Amino acid sequence: MHEPLIYHLKIRDYFFGQKKTWEFFASAKTKKEQINEYKIDLLKNCYKFDPSAEKEIYEKVERVKAALRLDLLQVTVYQSQNTEEVNASVVYFENEACLVFSGPILRMLNDDELLSVIAHELSHIQLYNLLSGDLEITDRIITAIANNPQSEGSYFETARLFKLYTEIFCDRGALIVLGKTEPVITSLVKIATSLDKVNAESYVRQAEEIFTTEKNTKAATVSHPENFIRARAIHLWHTGPKTAEKEITRMIEGVADLDQLDILKQIELSKLTRKFLQLFLKPKWFRTNVVKNQALQFFPDFAGDEQALFAPEILDQVEASHHSIKEYLCYLLLDFILVDQSLEIVPFGWGFQFAEEIGLKKTFDEIVTREFKYSLKKLQQHKQKSLEAYYAVKESASEQIYQD
Repeated sequence: MHEPLIYHLKIRDYFFGQKKTWEFFASAKTKKEQINEYKIDLLKNCYKFDPSAEKEIYEKVERVKAALRLDLLQVTVYQSQNTEEVNASVVYFENEACLVFSGPILRMLNDDELLSVIAHELSHIQLYNLLSGDLEITDRIITAIANNPQSEGSYFETARLFKLYTEIFCDRGALIVLGKTEPVITSLVKIATSLDKVNAESYVRQAEEIFTTEKNTKAATVSHPENFIRARAIHLWHTGPKTAEKEITRMIEGVADLDQLDILKQIELSKLTRKFLQLFLKPKWFRTNVVKNQALQFFPDFAGDEQALFAPEILDQVEASHHSIKEYLCYLLLDFILVDQSLEIVPFGWGFQFAEEIGLKKTFDEIVTREFKYSLKKLQQHKQKSLEAYYAVKESASEQIYQD
């Protein structure tokens, strides 16, 4: 069964929870005038393959439709004119699709490779038909928001990832139709390079070498993953379908940079920030009005958690974070350390202690050194003095943040 990827479902669930937005896009339909205008434009700028005259290509279309369970879909095939770009695309409305080839793609590919390209394109339609059309609605929502120049960068990143995972889904559709990896991979590389011959096994080894050499490599493109990522993903689906998605997720998303968070990772970081502050602000001596007002700037409903304790999950989450996230958390510490001058240097001592316990000692020391222009000796003197001040503050057992 060709299922959507986990990312598709998470983004669908997120926007499904935005009832007004969801209902607006769910009710919006392509108008007949727009469809007719698009068809006329194709007729003006493309060659339309006739099903009775070009039976071979339509036989491939029918084979793909049967494999992807798109029996009711009517597909018309076109070849664009006056373009050298080697590509294929599909436009879908209701039960009708226009499959458009551009450049010398039909001459470049053998039968299996062409079948793979057709399967990839029609897999877009299969994805849109799954879950009663929910993913097609989701795609339109995130694309529309991301295209608005006033939208936050997280929406652009979400749209980018949604498109990348869609291409991965469609590559898997081609693999399902053909039952073998070679033509799926060679068609990708031929289209990208215009080579006449491509060795699929060699290209997969090339992709593996990239991830062996640079373990943190991830997709950096906007609409389609890099071909070495797509080839490796196809290989993973074929050799280990049950475990493939976890590794593919790592290739697509990698470790999230603070400046490249999608809406899901923004939510995760917000939750981490709240837990982080609840731990750091647990000592009663620290909860002055000034400090509490600062916390309310981050979360209007912020409240202390008397039961807050260091848990393995938060330690693991911090450890696995990108360096930019670790720096963000350390600057968060620094903001609260300095916000109430009446506490003098006690919060700094607690900050040094806290940073060490949560796995941010190195990053926090670097930031303090940089921001205060300390030498190593000056840093150590400041740390010792502030820790002594912190240790002098009596802490009740209820304020502990460590499990016994």
